[in-house]
Amino acid sequence: MTRQRIDKRRAIAGPALIIVCALHTAVGVIASAPAVGEALAEGWYGAMTSELEVALWFLMTGFFGLVAGLAMTALERAGRMPWPVSIALLTIALIGVGAAPVSGFLFVLVAAVIAVVQSVRAHRRRPSVPEEGAVLEHSARSATGRA
Repeated sequence: MTRQRIDKRRAIAGPALIIVCALHTAVGVIASAPAVGEALAEGWYGAMTSELEVALWFLMTGFFGLVAGLAMTALERAGRMPWPVSIALLTIALIGVGAAPVSGFLFVLVAAVIAVVQSVRAHRRRPSVPEEGAVLEHSARSATGRA
């Protein structure tokens, strides 16, 4: 019986995005607490005002970013950071930095660059064509019924 080595990969980009988005959400809650409190007291449905637009921006993008960070963390730990994920995050960060150079998008840019690096690492680890011996060995085991 062979012993399999458990390879725990480090997740960096996902946790970085989680931290950025948690801070983003906290700032949004603190900055717009009076407007959100008033809307909740009077009834949330249809309560959109210009003050609540800012709150909604902070809360929705913050929570969405938290979900994305959790998903990215799982991908990183599995050793699979797909290119579309890292490039999409990089694109969002660059658009945000371009529109608001002095903002939290700078921190998203850091997470995005880390995600791109993780994609490069994941791509290098996976061989594009399986080794011939590995395929034959797997086929032989399957044919004999052994796992």
